[in-house]
Amino acid sequence: MQQSGLAVERLLSVYDLGMEKDQAEDQFWMAPDDVRVCGAVRLQGSKSVAQRALLNAFLADGQSIISGIPDCEDLEVFIRALSQLGGSFEGHPPGDVTVTGCGAKWAEGSIDLDLGANGTAMRFLTAVCVLRPGKTRINGETHRPMGPLVESLEHLGAKITYLGEKGYLPIELEGAPIAGGKVVLQAALSSQFTSALMLLAPHTPHGLQIRMVGPISSRPYMDLTAAVLRAFGVQVKAGAREIQVASSVGLRSGKISIEADASAAAFPLCAAAITGGEVSVEGVGTSSLQGDRMIAELLSEMGCTVEISENRVSVSGHARKPLARSLEGVPDLVPPLAIVAAFCRGESIFSGVSHLRVKESDRLEVLCQGMQKLGIRAEVQGDLFRIVGSDGSHLKPADLDPAGDHRMAMAFALLSLKVSQTRVLQPACVRKSDPEFFTRMEKLMMPHENTSGELSFE
Repeated sequence: MQQSGLAVERLLSVYDLGMEKDQAEDQFWMAPDDVRVCGAVRLQGSKSVAQRALLNAFLADGQSIISGIPDCEDLEVFIRALSQLGGSFEGHPPGDVTVTGCGAKWAEGSIDLDLGANGTAMRFLTAVCVLRPGKTRINGETHRPMGPLVESLEHLGAKITYLGEKGYLPIELEGAPIAGGKVVLQAALSSQFTSALMLLAPHTPHGLQIRMVGPISSRPYMDLTAAVLRAFGVQVKAGAREIQVASSVGLRSGKISIEADASAAAFPLCAAAITGGEVSVEGVGTSSLQGDRMIAELLSEMGCTVEISENRVSVSGHARKPLARSLEGVPDLVPPLAIVAAFCRGESIFSGVSHLRVKESDRLEVLCQGMQKLGIRAEVQGDLFRIVGSDGSHLKPADLDPAGDHRMAMAFALLSLKVSQTRVLQPACVRKSDPEFFTRMEKLMMPHENTSGELSFE
């Protein structure tokens, strides 16, 4: 563990908030040699649940107290935008935040929202801001598709103008009456389009009947939206291709606790699976609303010993079996599972992954390039992601560029655990969702010790 102190020292400089951006980009993270990942962790609240809860609390009458909001860039961006729109927020994540809803009393005048890299905020706020009198300009990362959502909103009567390339931000919305009713949505690119319409629906006179056509991506996130809406008193009926959300006069307010982030839980659990360690995550289990709780089932299929209860998942032992599964509903699990698959002998095939191309980066391309750089056989064929796993003995270290994508940096950190001297560039990009990712990972690292009866060869 001699290198661990160096890694911690390096991280302290990366996360110095006073540091200039170009300095931060020169930093890297590298795991110590020959470690196992062991221990227990409790992760911060789910970013996905928190943003849905915050938006509903903002649109409700009265005050809501929300505990467990994660302290990360995405939530800073989201809360700042809701404040601009007329919401009142007291307290700071990860402590309790008191939200005084606007109750449809929006801030007046023209408003410019800069949502940065927060794709969820882009889609959700585009939908609900069609209700706001006056003009709202929304800007953010320009590669995230918006077309299917905008088309559905225009069908409902929204007035939306593209200020740049059609189908992408920036856009300008002008307040218009939205009655609700039936709407058809192309649902292949992002579940956030459907969730955005669902969050708009209670605030229309007739609610919405959303008919999804074509492939449906990330369905568990729509079910999560439905669960949060129901908690605020909204009636939701969710079928295979049709979701009905009733009009609701005044959303319920109250006290809400955000459950632990199942997407973030996947990384320490997968770290245990590739190093033969043992990790328990508190706050994620059978009672979790998030689809990514499925990580326990998938690691069990890959040969790990898995124990799961209502609020806890434990994983131990090496994953040794390749995996052939559709991961269309759990896109955030693809990066960590791909790394686990790289160290399971045989071919793993993940289907339903094409929508990973339009996340913070083209995750399929970035992930494949990083894995191939080390010597891992990985390729994308249409909607399939293929990984040929091995014991990893032939792999060579490299510097891995996550393209500014937090999930890619986290996945590449798992590779660094297994391939000595592999460096993760731009580690500060994890601030988007989980600023403590690397420091937490280091606390779980311990020297690998040979068990009785095993030999070690230099």
